[in-house]
Amino acid sequence: MTRNRSVRLILAVILAAALLVPAAVVSAAGTGPATPPPVAIKGPRLSPTAIPHTDRVNPYTAYNFMVGPDGPAEGKEANAADNGATQSAVGRGIKQTVTSVGYGLTLYATPNVCNNFNPQGEWAAYNVKSDTWTDWFAGWAPFAIDNGYYKAKNVVFTMERSVGPGTNFGPNQHSAKIASHEPYAAGLGSPIIPVPAGYEWGKAMVTVNYLIWDHDQGGKQGGPDGLDYDWASMGVKPGAAGPMAVYVNGYVRGEWATLTNTIDIDGAKDIMVLLQGQSPGVLNSNIYFDNVSIAFIDENGTGKYLADCRFESSIK
Repeated sequence: MTRNRSVRLILAVILAAALLVPAAVVSAAGTGPATPPPVAIKGPRLSPTAIPHTDRVNPYTAYNFMVGPDGPAEGKEANAADNGATQSAVGRGIKQTVTSVGYGLTLYATPNVCNNFNPQGEWAAYNVKSDTWTDWFAGWAPFAIDNGYYKAKNVVFTMERSVGPGTNFGPNQHSAKIASHEPYAAGLGSPIIPVPAGYEWGKAMVTVNYLIWDHDQGGKQGGPDGLDYDWASMGVKPGAAGPMAVYVNGYVRGEWATLTNTIDIDGAKDIMVLLQGQSPGVLNSNIYFDNVSIAFIDENGTGKYLADCRFESSIK
């Protein structure tokens, strides 16, 4: 499910990655008092460590910002989206429900996926190029806003071994996790993805599965409904080095869901995909991403999918 689709100004920063060199960006909306360029998250991040979080935000300051008029509208939409529902059982952050894309911890296999975050050997920490909390996958590089309120050092990027694989847990079954107990705005920027010849004036359709951990037990700060102000989003940039991206937001909580974003390429030579999580409050925010698919659609409406997100030659 997606809501609040919009085009936003964003700021670019170049991040070095193992296979390609992507330009990663973050939305400028709802990022506190100031919005400097996002910073690259580079491992190993040993001092200070990503866990436990250091230099914490006063929870009352965070609460007042989050629910106040200056807090991000997307957070308020996320909190309203579940109509006051709390966890299905105390401590159960993932529902034991069957949906069209998953069952509990397990995400079903889907067709036309060009990045599933699965091969263990393509995670940086596996190759000792990072630590387990500052990880990135095959050119999908982590970035975060660091403006004094949102602190990049408090964000965790890691290979997830159970949420996604579920009962299919194994050495090559994973998803990507972004998490923090502190306010954060962060994401994973894809490698630069060239537009295949013949599609420059068509469209790009990007789909990803996401899961937002349901941390709402109710009865605490925020009243019986608790607080559900964190959300997932996906941006797609027509022109990887350009200043604009089109975003869709995801507010489904406690189960696997899908974000789909279709943009006009407008003659661009390449695109970039941005998988992002954001939490304006002191919340136990855990957001998972998996199964990215990218289709290019020509001016006649004929579309083909990439078999590998990194290479335009893999279109089929």
